Amino acid sequence: MKYSILFMNAITPVHNGAGEGLGLIDRPIIRERTTNIPFIRAHSIKGVFRDEYQIKLKSDPKINILFGPEDGDLHSGAVSFGAGNLLYFPIRSLRGCFVWATSPLLLYRFARHLGMNGKINEFPNLQNLLANPRLHSFMTEVLINPDSADLLLFGNKPNPGEEENRKIILEEFPKTVHPLDLIRNFAEEMANKIFSSPISTFLKEDFIKKMVILPEDTFSYFISYATEVVSNIKIDNETGTSKEGLRYTEYLPAETILYCII
Repeated sequence: MKYSILFMNAITPVHNGAGEGLGLIDRPIIRERTTNIPFIRAHSIKGVFRDEYQIKLKSDPKINILFGPEDGDLHSGAVSFGAGNLLYFPIRSLRGCFVWATSPLLLYRFARHLGMNGKINEFPNLQNLLANPRLHSFMTEVLINPDSADLLLFGNKPNPGEEENRKIILEEFPKTVHPLDLIRNFAEEMANKIFSSPISTFLKEDFIKKMVILPEDTFSYFISYATEVVSNIKIDNETGTSKEGLRYTEYLPAETILYCII
């Protein structure tokens, strides 16, 4: 059996729905029950790939070999897709426009998936980062690339030899930071994997500067309350108006980065 990793970068907001919502949002995105972390169902990813291959290959029998026949009782497909797991979530920053944020839990999960499929040795800087004692569930500081301090932080620049005392402001929340060389190395490693296309040079350089690791509580708040919510209304074809009120649909914001094991 062969394994591969598919990285997905949302170019536009993405709605992978959980059905009708019970709260203020009528059409929420699907989330894990315990952690509230958004994800994309495996069969949704498989369906998108099948549709794309059918457009290109028409009725080529390879489609049924790869993805399985329409009658699933005959045989399964040769390619199996895992769920789309969240890896980086974009958050507005008062300086630098926005950051790509992750958390210790997401990184440990990513490493576990890589280890299960024999891919962990392709990410040596991830292993070095996870071995650092600053990366743990109860950390309180935001870990950043030292080269990004002037781009992202507010406050007076510390004198040589002094600790960084400037803060990063995400949405309206100021957070204490700790620059870490391992963040730079890991960001470069991930940028080369995610933005491998020659036309993605700008995004690759931007990602290296703007990748940060947030404390779990902070990250949990943002994935719960900093998604994109769009209002819409049903239009009546005859009157042009609707008796129904506004409906609210939730989206993963553009620039969200997920991964899938294939």
